[in-house]
Amino acid sequence: MAPAHAASTVLCTTYTGCSNQGYSHAGYASAKGTSYWGMYTGTNCTNYVAYRLITTNGLSTKRPAPGVGNARDWGTAMASVTNATPAVGAVAWWGKTGNHVAYIEKVVSSSEIWVSESNWSGAFDWRKITKSGGGWPDGIIHFTPPAPVSSTQPAIVGSPTVGAAVTASTGTWNPAPASFQYQWMLDGAPLTGATAKTYTPTPVTAYRNLTVQVSGIRTGSATVRAVSPPAVVAPGTLTASRRPVVTGTAKIGQRLSATGGTWSRTDVALTYQWFSGANSIAGATSATYAAQAADVGQPLTVRVTASRAGFTPATSTSASTASVAGGTLVRRSGPSVTGTPRVGAPLTASPGTWSPAATTTFQWYADGRAVAGATAQTFRPTARERRATITVRVTARRAGYTSATATSAATSAVGTGRIDVAKGPRIAGSPSAGAVLTIDPGTYSPANASVRYQWMRDGKAISGATSRTRKVSPGDVGRRLSATVTYKVSGYSARTVTTAAARRTRSAATLSVKATSPAAGRVALTIRVKGAGGVVPTGSVSVVDPAGRTRTAKLVKGRTVLTVTGQPTGRQTYRITYGGSSTVATGTKTKSATVR
Repeated sequence: MAPAHAASTVLCTTYTGCSNQGYSHAGYASAKGTSYWGMYTGTNCTNYVAYRLITTNGLSTKRPAPGVGNARDWGTAMASVTNATPAVGAVAWWGKTGNHVAYIEKVVSSSEIWVSESNWSGAFDWRKITKSGGGWPDGIIHFTPPAPVSSTQPAIVGSPTVGAAVTASTGTWNPAPASFQYQWMLDGAPLTGATAKTYTPTPVTAYRNLTVQVSGIRTGSATVRAVSPPAVVAPGTLTASRRPVVTGTAKIGQRLSATGGTWSRTDVALTYQWFSGANSIAGATSATYAAQAADVGQPLTVRVTASRAGFTPATSTSASTASVAGGTLVRRSGPSVTGTPRVGAPLTASPGTWSPAATTTFQWYADGRAVAGATAQTFRPTARERRATITVRVTARRAGYTSATATSAATSAVGTGRIDVAKGPRIAGSPSAGAVLTIDPGTYSPANASVRYQWMRDGKAISGATSRTRKVSPGDVGRRLSATVTYKVSGYSARTVTTAAARRTRSAATLSVKATSPAAGRVALTIRVKGAGGVVPTGSVSVVDPAGRTRTAKLVKGRTVLTVTGQPTGRQTYRITYGGSSTVATGTKTKSATVR
């Protein structure tokens, strides 16, 4: 092969000299003893360029075409890929103006390139070649290396699980790519930013198909892509490195608090469930819990469940507390007694205030001794408690709490009771001579009080008149009767109440009438009125005739004559009424007469 040459500006010479100036020979100084593509070994242009195309560009070690031997023939043999456009990694060819090939290292512009070359003369150099300076290549050969082929499919190394990294295996390629690129795919769609060899599945990938696309890269050849078999991403696993902790006192009325524990992820959502013994407590699902009555004697625990999208929920349970102790009722204010301490008067107990609220019961005491049966909130002292001081003991109870008691301050000594007469006594009956009057004692309390009576005439006691009833005597006529009623019961002051006075007592009126008709249309009525016991009444009488007309006349010594005129003939009936007096009651009589 004839020596190659090119007119240019030398940038450096010799392998060592160029390396010292930063111009690489790509390791050919130590590899020149090897033949590439069947070229002569040593320092010559064709063996050097073949070496670079194989080692740098990734071309096959097999000569690409039979004519690629002597430098002047390369452009002719590779005419289909030879043009005038310079490119890094392409071959500068002189076959018409010389017999030489060089490797293009740099393209400054379409009219300036830098090449590295090994000459038949034994020299190695880098040159700058410009169109204006002469020596421009006859052509630029663009060798294309064979595309890599995936002979073994890429694979995902490891079981895809949310939160755990997996790695892409590139598989087997021939020829081997110079480099690989990666794209992780979810259900066949690219995952944004997931272009590294490793990938950590996120919660959104759970239960979906994960694949990795591997691209084989060789300079000068098309990129080839291969995709791994799909693998379903399993949900991640949450683990607790520290179990929940319950703080507080396990006692009724005390609030306990739970920590959530420490988990393998900090972005988990936590839920709580409290347990009393082995049983879950309905509604107890917050981080705090106040022990209830049903918890007494049972230890408490809390179970915390950690959840996160893409992860299987996990639980962790705290250690048990001590068995829940009964609560303590706290008295905020003591009991008290209101009312006047006297026999029969109601005393009322105020239970005071308790925390928490409690139900209360009562026991009354007289001089420190329990009063049998006195367990209501109110108490009426009896004669037995007279002169004693009264207290009340209140017992507070609440489920799950120890009962507590408190006693009120003592009252003053119980005084004598007062009989209550809600409805006063009265005299029933008509106060007429011979009539029987009855005393109604009214309504009084206590109901077991004894009752005594005393009849009064014009406000003065009637000797011996102490029964409940009295027959009106002649001596009562014209007088006003009343009565005193005296109520007595042990432990109470006696009470006397006087009835209202009855109206004056009157005797019954007796009327006698004589009728004559002295003249036509006239009737003369002789009227006599008598009272019991010979009482001669005063007052007046009235006569109503058949026509409804009324005539009136006064009595004189109990007698009067009244003549009515204008009466129709025949048998007529007249109604005679005595109006009464202070001593004689009213009376009425009818009389029939024949009118002429």
